[in-house]
Amino acid sequence: MKKITLLMAFLVTCFAWQVNAQTYNGDNTGAVIDGSADVLSVANVPLTGNVGAGIIIENVTIDLTHTWDSDLDIYLESPVGTSLALSLSNGGSGDDYTNTQFEDGGGDINAASAPFTGVFEPEGGTFAATFDGEDANGDWTLRIDDTFPGSDDGVFNSFSITVTQIIGDPPVIVCPSDIMADTDPGECGAIVNFADAIAFDTEDGQITAVQTMGPPSGSQFPTGDTIVEYTATDSDGNEATCQFTVTVTDMENPEAVCQDLTLELMGGNSVSITPADIDNGSTDNCGIATYSLDQDTFTCADVGENTVTLTVTDDEGNSSTCTATVTIEDNVAPEITCIGEPGVFNVLEEFEAATIPAGWTTVLESGSQDWTFGSGDMPGGADFPTNAAIFDDDAAGSGAVNLVRLLSPVYDISGAVSADLDFDYSLQDFVGDGELSVEVWDGAAWQEILFVTEDTDPTAFGLTDMMPYANPDFQVRFTYDDNGGYAWGAGVDNFALNYELSTSPPYDVVLDADGNATIPADDLIQTVNEACGYTVTVGGPATGGGSTDETLETTFAGGNGLDGNMFDIVAINEVVINSFDVNLDTGTTDDIEVYYKSGTWEGFEEDPSAWTLIGSANVTSAGDGLPTPLNLDLGQTIAAGDTGAFYITTTSGGMNYTNGTANGTVFVEDDNIQFLEGSGKSYPFGSSTFDARVFNGNIYYEAPLPVDNDVSFDCSMLGENNVEVFVTDDSGNFSSCIATVNVIDVTAPIITCAGNPGPVSELEEFEGATIPDGWSTVLEAGSHDWTFGSGDMPIGGDFPTNAAIFDDDEAGSGNVNLVRLLSPVYNITGSNTASISFDYALQEIGGSGELSVEVWDGTTWQEILFVDVDTDPTNTGAIDMLPYLNPDFQVRFTYDDEGDWGWGAGIDNFQLDYEITDITPIDIALGPDGTATIDPNSLIQDVDEACGITTVASDITEVSCADIGTPLTVTIFASDASGNVASCTAELNVVDNLAPEVTCPEDQSVDPGEGNLFYEVPDYFATGEASALDNCTNPVTITSQDPAPGELIGDGVYTVTLTAEDEYGNVGTCTFELTVESILGVDENSLSNSISMYPNPADSQVTISNKSDIALENAVIYDINGKLINQYDLRNMQGQQVIDVSSLATGVYVVQITSETSSVSKRLIIK
Repeated sequence: MKKITLLMAFLVTCFAWQVNAQTYNGDNTGAVIDGSADVLSVANVPLTGNVGAGIIIENVTIDLTHTWDSDLDIYLESPVGTSLALSLSNGGSGDDYTNTQFEDGGGDINAASAPFTGVFEPEGGTFAATFDGEDANGDWTLRIDDTFPGSDDGVFNSFSITVTQIIGDPPVIVCPSDIMADTDPGECGAIVNFADAIAFDTEDGQITAVQTMGPPSGSQFPTGDTIVEYTATDSDGNEATCQFTVTVTDMENPEAVCQDLTLELMGGNSVSITPADIDNGSTDNCGIATYSLDQDTFTCADVGENTVTLTVTDDEGNSSTCTATVTIEDNVAPEITCIGEPGVFNVLEEFEAATIPAGWTTVLESGSQDWTFGSGDMPGGADFPTNAAIFDDDAAGSGAVNLVRLLSPVYDISGAVSADLDFDYSLQDFVGDGELSVEVWDGAAWQEILFVTEDTDPTAFGLTDMMPYANPDFQVRFTYDDNGGYAWGAGVDNFALNYELSTSPPYDVVLDADGNATIPADDLIQTVNEACGYTVTVGGPATGGGSTDETLETTFAGGNGLDGNMFDIVAINEVVINSFDVNLDTGTTDDIEVYYKSGTWEGFEEDPSAWTLIGSANVTSAGDGLPTPLNLDLGQTIAAGDTGAFYITTTSGGMNYTNGTANGTVFVEDDNIQFLEGSGKSYPFGSSTFDARVFNGNIYYEAPLPVDNDVSFDCSMLGENNVEVFVTDDSGNFSSCIATVNVIDVTAPIITCAGNPGPVSELEEFEGATIPDGWSTVLEAGSHDWTFGSGDMPIGGDFPTNAAIFDDDEAGSGNVNLVRLLSPVYNITGSNTASISFDYALQEIGGSGELSVEVWDGTTWQEILFVDVDTDPTNTGAIDMLPYLNPDFQVRFTYDDEGDWGWGAGIDNFQLDYEITDITPIDIALGPDGTATIDPNSLIQDVDEACGITTVASDITEVSCADIGTPLTVTIFASDASGNVASCTAELNVVDNLAPEVTCPEDQSVDPGEGNLFYEVPDYFATGEASALDNCTNPVTITSQDPAPGELIGDGVYTVTLTAEDEYGNVGTCTFELTVESILGVDENSLSNSISMYPNPADSQVTISNKSDIALENAVIYDINGKLINQYDLRNMQGQQVIDVSSLATGVYVVQITSETSSVSKRLIIK
């Protein structure tokens, strides 16, 4: 314990003459204090003398009752009218002044509280200074002013004034000097020692000084200033006092103790804490005066761990700090609705933050005090259990007039099928002043739903239907009005608006001309209730959305082998490698070990310490070249963009693999991983390493579900589609909803009718890895050719996409190269517009290397571009090709390294545009009935419609013979699945290509008739035996036959051809067989059997022989047309007769030999 001892240094303080202090009481006790008039109490002091000379005012004592002390102003007035304020508006709502004494040097009444029992210095100054020099004789008046009449009241009980009249000289007293001390450790005070005061009197000499105030020497003094007083009294009763101050200062810091805290945002945008939440029993020797935090409000930006500092401070300002970890969690998934589904909304505002919530506003119609947040304490009455929106009218002051409004955000509930509202409210009025009204906006005016004028502790309004007020601008307004008086205030908490919207229309997505459309996924979200940030995706949530099982096969080709393989896998997306299949020799049973290391295997082939064994399995080969599963569950994660190395090995050999090309070469890949060529390796981590080798097997892995921030649509999705949309907040919480998307195609088809080619655009972008169809190359010099599948120039700027490249550098410095790239041949004859454009590049070395571009004009090559300086990829723009129109138009690109060594050249984005406007009529052939149905599909030459044509029609559906000869213009209409219509026109020539249908008689045999050598051919059309019918010509008048009508034909078989021709030159024929056969009688048969003619064929003569006894008369020769040529007399014939035929021309003739009773015809051939 620290002791403070004073040995020297004395102070002379004050003294007083005294002869029996006298107390004088005031009158008017029992008077009512109600503000109707000031209450006065008079005490008469009969003593003579002036204050400060012969008279000292020792004290004034009062006693009264009143229910609101701060309404009272209390004054003491001297006989000459000087007024001293004893107490002004002190005590707040406290009651009474009980035995309250005022004297110079007393305590501060402003710092005290009702009922003010004790000793206080007058608020307006000291008695000695205020009344100094005034005559004390007369009426001293106590005046009490109630400043709020008609409210609280009370009763005046007593008033007294004590004065002292001085006689003789007072003693002289000296006190020790003021003392300064620090608190003792762990104590809120200090042990202080001091000497007594010394007193002298002119009459009595040295007299004893008695301590009359403060703790005695050696006591523990509290912190702060403590007055120690000594008093000496002489034999005349005169007193002298002196004082000194003992000041104890607390220099000891508090001990701050913190505790960690975890809080949830609970779907709100902020959460608040108090120092008490962090404090874990902080202490101080004198007690802690204040606690403070460097951060007490946390928002979405603070999700995670936050370091918060608690500062504890004692009354002396000593402070200490400690830190706590405040972990903010957001574990609430977003509340969402999608377009095209019902929307359910639950709006809750709990006013937990220390500031006005987002979207809320206040309006001060009168006064300057605003609604406050961050506390649930009402200025009067019961408090809200949690933070609320409070209007503190008491804090606004008694002189202010307040009318203040608190407005919610605006809510569109115009499409609601249900809506209700609830909130907690409180009102504390004051003698009838103060009211709270709640209104809602119905779209035209404010409608009152609650009006409160009486004291109401926090109360729930109760769910109330808001459908009568539904409108797009629904809003709630809370209004507090103190009616121009002085009231306590009002509060609002737990505002809850719940409403459900009817199903919204689907989201319309319009496809582009290519039949595709892409929209942001967040376009499909109708509402999101999420205080923190969020991401909208499709396919799955942005984080934590699960995975899919995938397999990537390398090869099972085998061809080589050892114990095992080392290889790398590069993760395009984060993946988890789970297992493998391997390729083992038939009959192998062995343990398979799987090792892993991050990064590449290269450089660690023989370093086991760099690898971790992550799995093993004993397996039996499924057969050489077949997958043998390991069935492992490795769970090895490779982050996106990282490389992981695997060593898969047998312990005894038998692993098959394939020879590769180079270590690190991508052998196979998919959307998630790349498998790289590695090495063959002896077991375990042996010295035998063979590069490059390709692991044979399957890789089994998990990949995250593919998610996207955009949604794509195409023609296959026309109409309404359901799309699941995910909203993931920044903490990984997610919700999903189903949006309805109506995919629309508004692009009309582009159709070209047959005979009208219209515009044609030929585009070659060289995106493939080989030369495009129709293109060709010619190597005039050198063996290196144009390459495809890359846009990389050997030097200089690259093409942004694949191109046709000639790499002269790769061809080598010793080669001479002149190479051509030729486009397909295009027939652009008749074009009224034609142009080409392309991208080109050239990189030469030391002046060597040039690129020329030529077009074929039908006769020769015409140069349109020549480049011999370095040129990065450049577009030519449209080059007019009208001067070069021909049916064999072609473009030729030639690179020439001029016999030296250049870098090379490139071509990309070749485009030929031309348009032929001349319309070529289309022939429509009529059918057998003289009509033709027009097939509109056959009249469409080209269609540009991404989503396909569903309906084709024409304005003319049928043509007939009447349309022949007059060109017809037909309009073709094409409609896609969405009803978009396009049209084009075609010219038609209606033609009749059908010949008449000629009907012949059936095959027939005829007899020329008795005595007739020839048969006369009839006119079969005239006889009606033949007919000719035509689809358009009726009747058919152009007919013919062969043999012709009237022609004489002898015996034989004839093919008769009947011909009919219609008016359009179509010829129809039919044929039948006509057999002409003379029917012989008995004599004729006998004669025919007896007569012979030889030689036949003959040249100059022929012999007729008759072996019968029938006498012959003559022989007549006819040509094939029945014309009589010659006749011979046979009446003198004796068995045979030679006739001369030398005059007959070469040909076939008929010889008719006649007897008296019959005749016979023989065919004669003249050579």
